[in-house]
Amino acid sequence: MNDQTETTAQYANQAQLHVGIYDFTLEFGRVDDPRATPPTITPVARVQMSPQHTKVVALLLLKHVAAYEHQIGIIELPAALLAELKLSNLEHFISQVDLNE
Repeated sequence: MNDQTETTAQYANQAQLHVGIYDFTLEFGRVDDPRATPPTITPVARVQMSPQHTKVVALLLLKHVAAYEHQIGIIELPAALLAELKLSNLEHFISQVDLNE
């Protein structure tokens, strides 16, 4: 990375995950007007990672979400969303994360 390059954090409220045999691609975007049909999405960032890097990032996110919920409180998600994403049976994993590791 060039020392002259500046990076700025941007807000994203939409993400897509694409899985290939050699990498995972996360595309982040911002829905500017959710009432529009179809809603317009402004791209924010695109990140490609190896499967190994993706797994490490996923585990770190899981650990930090668990720590957040331990300190602040449970992040409630609509049951319909979890069902649509086929995540209903995975939600309990966060409560099993050992924060002392």
